[in-house]
Amino acid sequence: MDVLTVKDLSVSFYRESGEIEAVKHVSFSLRAGEILVIMGDTGCGKSVLCKSILKLLPDIAKIKTGQIFLQGKEITHYTEKEMQKLRGTVFSMVFQNPMTALNPCMSVGAQIAEAVRLRNPELSRRERQDRVINLLELVGIDHPGERAGQYPFQLSGGMAQRCVIAIALAADPAVLFADEPTTSLDVGVQSQVLELLLELRKKLGMAVIFITHNPEVAAQMADRAALMRDGELYRIGDAEEIFGKTIPNNCGRID
Repeated sequence: MDVLTVKDLSVSFYRESGEIEAVKHVSFSLRAGEILVIMGDTGCGKSVLCKSILKLLPDIAKIKTGQIFLQGKEITHYTEKEMQKLRGTVFSMVFQNPMTALNPCMSVGAQIAEAVRLRNPELSRRERQDRVINLLELVGIDHPGERAGQYPFQLSGGMAQRCVIAIALAADPAVLFADEPTTSLDVGVQSQVLELLLELRKKLGMAVIFITHNPEVAAQMADRAALMRDGELYRIGDAEEIFGKTIPNNCGRID
Protein backbone atom coordinates (compact mmCIF):
# COMPACT_ATOMS: atom_id res chain seq x y z
CA MET A 1 0.00 0.00 0.00
CA ASP A 2 1.26 3.49 -0.88
CA VAL A 3 1.29 5.80 2.10
CA LEU A 4 2.42 8.80 0.01
CA THR A 5 2.04 9.54 -3.71
CA VAL A 6 3.41 12.57 -5.55
CA LYS A 7 2.28 13.24 -9.12
CA ASP A 8 3.84 15.74 -11.56
CA LEU A 9 5.00 18.12 -8.80
CA SER A 10 6.66 21.36 -9.91
CA VAL A 11 7.87 24.09 -7.54
CA SER A 12 9.34 27.49 -8.40
CA PHE A 13 10.90 30.38 -6.47
CA TYR A 14 9.99 33.86 -7.62
CA ARG A 15 12.59 36.59 -7.16
CA GLU A 16 13.00 40.04 -8.63
CA SER A 17 15.43 38.53 -11.09
CA GLY A 18 12.79 36.06 -12.28
CA GLU A 19 11.52 32.52 -11.76
CA ILE A 20 13.78 29.73 -10.54
CA GLU A 21 12.45 26.22 -11.20
CA ALA A 22 13.54 24.15 -8.20
CA VAL A 23 11.44 21.00 -8.72
CA LYS A 24 10.28 19.94 -12.19
CA HIS A 25 7.44 17.47 -12.80
CA VAL A 26 8.46 14.99 -10.10
CA SER A 27 6.40 11.83 -9.54
CA PHE A 28 7.02 8.99 -7.08
CA SER A 29 5.29 6.82 -4.51
CA LEU A 30 6.27 5.64 -1.04
CA ARG A 31 5.09 2.30 0.25
CA ALA A 32 4.26 1.72 3.90
CA GLY A 33 7.34 0.55 5.78
CA GLU A 34 9.92 1.24 3.05
CA ILE A 35 12.91 3.55 2.88
CA LEU A 36 13.06 5.69 -0.25
CA VAL A 37 16.40 7.44 -0.62
CA ILE A 38 16.46 10.65 -2.67
CA MET A 39 20.02 11.24 -3.76
CA GLY A 40 21.69 14.07 -5.64
CA ASP A 41 24.23 16.87 -5.45
CA THR A 42 23.77 19.92 -3.27
CA GLY A 43 21.24 22.30 -4.82
CA CYS A 44 19.52 19.70 -7.00
CA GLY A 45 16.14 20.16 -5.27
CA LYS A 46 16.06 17.27 -2.76
CA SER A 47 15.21 19.34 0.31
CA VAL A 48 12.83 21.62 -1.60
CA LEU A 49 10.92 18.54 -2.76
CA CYS A 50 10.40 17.31 0.79
CA LYS A 51 9.59 20.74 2.16
CA SER A 52 7.00 21.09 -0.60
CA ILE A 53 5.26 17.95 0.64
CA LEU A 54 5.37 19.29 4.21
CA LYS A 55 4.33 22.80 3.07
CA LEU A 56 7.38 24.37 4.69
CA LEU A 57 8.33 26.54 1.73
CA PRO A 58 9.15 30.26 2.07
CA ASP A 59 6.67 32.86 0.79
CA ILE A 60 8.59 33.33 -2.46
CA ALA A 61 8.06 29.67 -3.41
CA LYS A 62 4.95 28.20 -5.00
CA ILE A 63 3.72 24.78 -6.08
CA LYS A 64 2.97 25.32 -9.77
CA THR A 65 1.62 21.91 -10.76
CA GLY A 66 1.00 18.48 -9.30
CA GLN A 67 -0.84 16.53 -6.66
CA ILE A 68 0.18 15.12 -3.28
CA PHE A 69 -1.76 12.20 -1.79
CA LEU A 70 -1.35 11.04 1.81
CA GLN A 71 -2.86 7.61 2.51
CA GLY A 72 -5.08 8.11 -0.54
CA LYS A 73 -6.31 11.60 0.42
CA GLU A 74 -5.19 14.62 -1.59
CA ILE A 75 -3.47 17.25 0.55
CA THR A 76 -2.06 19.48 -2.22
CA HIS A 77 -4.21 22.46 -1.30
CA TYR A 78 -4.30 22.00 2.46
CA THR A 79 -4.18 25.22 4.47
CA GLU A 80 -1.45 25.92 7.01
CA LYS A 81 -3.87 25.01 9.83
CA GLU A 82 -4.63 21.67 8.17
CA MET A 83 -0.93 20.97 7.60
CA GLN A 84 -0.12 21.70 11.24
CA LYS A 85 -2.33 18.76 12.17
CA LEU A 86 -0.25 16.49 9.93
CA ARG A 87 3.22 17.73 10.88
CA GLY A 88 4.44 16.02 13.99
CA THR A 89 1.67 13.44 13.80
CA VAL A 90 1.48 11.69 10.41
CA PHE A 91 4.65 13.45 9.19
CA SER A 92 7.83 13.98 11.20
CA MET A 93 11.23 15.30 10.17
CA VAL A 94 14.82 14.87 11.31
CA PHE A 95 17.05 17.74 10.21
CA GLN A 96 20.75 17.91 9.33
CA ASN A 97 22.17 19.63 12.38
CA PRO A 98 20.82 18.48 15.75
CA MET A 99 22.28 21.46 17.57
CA THR A 100 20.15 23.89 15.55
CA ALA A 101 17.09 21.62 15.67
CA LEU A 102 17.07 21.54 19.49
CA ASN A 103 16.15 24.50 21.70
CA PRO A 104 19.28 25.38 23.73
CA CYS A 105 17.16 26.85 26.55
CA MET A 106 15.15 23.69 27.29
CA SER A 107 16.24 20.30 28.58
CA VAL A 108 15.98 17.56 25.99
CA GLY A 109 13.43 15.77 28.17
CA ALA A 110 11.20 18.85 28.19
CA GLN A 111 11.43 19.11 24.40
CA ILE A 112 10.48 15.47 23.92
CA ALA A 113 7.67 15.86 26.49
CA GLU A 114 6.28 18.82 24.52
CA ALA A 115 6.16 16.70 21.37
CA VAL A 116 4.38 13.96 23.32
CA ARG A 117 1.89 16.48 24.76
CA LEU A 118 0.99 17.84 21.34
CA ARG A 119 0.26 14.34 20.07
CA ASN A 120 -1.45 13.03 23.24
CA PRO A 121 -2.81 15.97 25.26
CA GLU A 122 -4.86 13.61 27.44
CA LEU A 123 -1.76 12.10 29.06
CA SER A 124 -0.92 13.07 32.63
CA ARG A 125 2.42 14.64 33.48
CA ARG A 126 3.69 11.31 34.87
CA GLU A 127 2.55 9.46 31.76
CA ARG A 128 4.38 12.02 29.58
CA GLN A 129 7.54 11.55 31.63
CA ASP A 130 7.29 7.78 31.24
CA ARG A 131 6.86 8.22 27.48
CA VAL A 132 9.97 10.45 27.36
CA ILE A 133 12.03 7.75 29.08
CA ASN A 134 10.66 5.10 26.74
CA LEU A 135 11.54 7.19 23.68
CA LEU A 136 15.08 7.84 24.92
CA GLU A 137 15.50 4.11 25.50
CA LEU A 138 14.09 3.41 22.04
CA VAL A 139 16.77 5.54 20.38
CA GLY A 140 19.51 3.86 22.39
CA ILE A 141 20.39 6.48 25.00
CA ASP A 142 21.85 5.06 28.22
CA HIS A 143 20.73 6.45 31.59
CA PRO A 144 17.65 8.08 30.00
CA GLY A 145 16.41 9.58 33.28
CA GLU A 146 19.65 11.48 33.72
CA ARG A 147 19.91 12.50 30.06
CA ALA A 148 16.33 13.83 30.02
CA GLY A 149 17.39 16.57 32.45
CA GLN A 150 20.37 17.68 30.37
CA TYR A 151 20.56 20.53 27.86
CA PRO A 152 21.74 20.19 24.25
CA PHE A 153 25.16 21.71 24.94
CA GLN A 154 25.81 18.88 27.41
CA LEU A 155 25.36 16.22 24.73
CA SER A 156 27.61 14.92 21.97
CA GLY A 157 26.49 15.42 18.37
CA GLY A 158 25.42 11.79 18.05
CA MET A 159 23.46 11.85 21.29
CA ALA A 160 21.79 15.13 20.33
CA GLN A 161 20.71 13.60 16.99
CA ARG A 162 19.25 10.62 18.86
CA CYS A 163 17.20 13.09 20.91
CA VAL A 164 16.00 14.79 17.72
CA ILE A 165 14.95 11.37 16.41
CA ALA A 166 13.12 10.71 19.71
CA ILE A 167 11.16 13.96 19.22
CA ALA A 168 10.29 12.91 15.67
CA LEU A 169 9.05 9.53 16.90
CA ALA A 170 6.91 10.97 19.69
CA ALA A 171 3.88 11.04 17.41
CA ASP A 172 4.33 7.54 15.92
CA PRO A 173 4.57 9.03 12.40
CA ALA A 174 3.53 7.17 9.27
CA VAL A 175 6.25 8.99 7.27
CA LEU A 176 9.60 10.15 8.62
CA PHE A 177 11.62 12.64 6.54
CA ALA A 178 15.36 12.49 7.26
CA ASP A 179 17.18 15.41 5.61
CA GLU A 180 20.88 14.42 5.56
CA PRO A 181 20.67 13.57 9.28
CA THR A 182 24.30 12.43 9.60
CA THR A 183 26.10 15.15 7.62
CA SER A 184 27.35 16.99 10.71
CA LEU A 185 28.51 13.81 12.50
CA ASP A 186 31.85 12.01 12.36
CA VAL A 187 32.03 8.72 10.49
CA GLY A 188 31.72 6.43 13.52
CA VAL A 189 28.72 8.24 14.94
CA GLN A 190 27.19 8.50 11.46
CA SER A 191 27.23 4.72 11.16
CA GLN A 192 25.52 4.32 14.54
CA VAL A 193 22.73 6.77 13.63
CA LEU A 194 22.13 5.05 10.28
CA GLU A 195 21.92 1.65 11.96
CA LEU A 196 19.50 3.14 14.50
CA LEU A 197 17.21 4.44 11.75
CA LEU A 198 17.21 1.04 10.04
CA GLU A 199 16.40 -0.66 13.32
CA LEU A 200 13.61 1.80 14.12
CA ARG A 201 12.05 1.45 10.68
CA LYS A 202 11.97 -2.32 11.12
CA LYS A 203 10.64 -2.13 14.68
CA LEU A 204 8.02 0.58 14.11
CA GLY A 205 7.05 -0.11 10.50
CA MET A 206 7.17 3.53 9.45
CA ALA A 207 8.04 4.71 5.94
CA VAL A 208 11.14 6.89 5.54
CA ILE A 209 12.20 9.41 2.92
CA PHE A 210 15.96 9.75 3.37
CA ILE A 211 17.81 12.61 1.66
CA THR A 212 21.53 12.33 0.99
CA HIS A 213 24.28 13.24 -1.45
CA ASN A 214 26.44 10.31 -0.28
CA PRO A 215 26.21 7.17 -2.49
CA GLU A 216 27.56 4.88 0.27
CA VAL A 217 24.95 6.10 2.74
CA ALA A 218 22.26 5.81 0.08
CA ALA A 219 23.24 2.21 -0.71
CA GLN A 220 23.18 1.28 2.97
CA MET A 221 19.75 2.77 3.63
CA ALA A 222 17.65 2.29 0.49
CA ASP A 223 14.88 -0.12 -0.37
CA ARG A 224 14.37 2.08 -3.43
CA ALA A 225 16.37 5.03 -4.64
CA ALA A 226 15.47 8.13 -6.65
CA LEU A 227 18.30 10.03 -8.32
CA MET A 228 17.75 13.77 -8.66
CA ARG A 229 19.49 16.33 -10.86
CA ASP A 230 18.55 19.94 -11.68
CA GLY A 231 15.15 19.58 -10.04
CA GLU A 232 14.18 16.40 -11.88
CA LEU A 233 14.04 12.73 -10.87
CA TYR A 234 15.88 11.14 -13.76
CA ARG A 235 15.95 7.60 -12.38
CA ILE A 236 14.04 5.67 -9.72
CA GLY A 237 14.12 1.98 -8.91
CA ASP A 238 14.91 -0.76 -6.44
CA ALA A 239 18.20 -0.33 -4.62
CA GLU A 240 19.67 -3.38 -6.33
CA GLU A 241 18.95 -1.78 -9.72
CA ILE A 242 20.55 1.52 -8.80
CA PHE A 243 23.51 0.45 -6.67
CA GLY A 244 24.10 -3.18 -7.65
CA LYS A 245 26.63 -5.02 -5.51
CA THR A 246 27.48 -2.00 -3.34
CA ILE A 247 24.48 -2.73 -1.08
CA PRO A 248 25.52 -4.27 2.26
CA ASN A 249 23.85 -7.59 3.13
CA ASN A 250 22.95 -6.38 6.62
CA CYS A 251 21.07 -3.25 5.57
CA GLY A 252 17.93 -4.34 7.40
CA ARG A 253 15.44 -3.85 4.59
CA ILE A 254 11.98 -5.37 4.83
CA ASP A 255 11.32 -7.94 2.10
